[in-house]
Amino acid sequence: MTKILLTLLALTLTIPNTFGMGKRPEKNRLTFHVEAEKIDNPKMVFPLQMGNRKRVFQKSGLTSTKEIISFKHFITEDGTYGAVFTFSKAAANRIAAITTQNQGKWLVGMLNGNAVDGVYIDGPIRDGKIVVWRGIKQVEIIRFEYAMPITGETKEAWKERIKSHEFQRKAAQELAREKKKAKRIR
Repeated sequence: MTKILLTLLALTLTIPNTFGMGKRPEKNRLTFHVEAEKIDNPKMVFPLQMGNRKRVFQKSGLTSTKEIISFKHFITEDGTYGAVFTFSKAAANRIAAITTQNQGKWLVGMLNGNAVDGVYIDGPIRDGKIVVWRGIKQVEIIRFEYAMPITGETKEAWKERIKSHEFQRKAAQELAREKKKAKRIR
């Protein structure tokens, strides 16, 4: 009896979790927050350690993920990824206005609730593009690739890429089912 239990335990440790295989990637949540004043309402700000100084940032984001129309990623020296995010025209106008008003402050990117990078606002951002220089994980890049076109990619090419991903996902699901079925037959 114990031999059977040990065998079953060994199999569960070596077989990949087929329930998680082939699922669509989760969606990322990327927001950018402007530095606030220390005297602002504590309910409206959150603290963040930046270097040797604690700064406070507005809880309400300047942008949201759904306003991003494309992105282009790159690998950084520390092994994480960075990316240039291009925003919709309405968001780009808001970014230009807010960065004009808040020169000399910091803008921090929050990805899935974690600070990924901060940039010093030394002038208005008029082109609707914000760069995250580091801190994005590979899995998060994959999620972005699934959710939006890569800068310069046509909408049709993006849809074709997603169809290819869907085909590969379904093939992985079918393979996992077949392996599971084969294990039960033995």
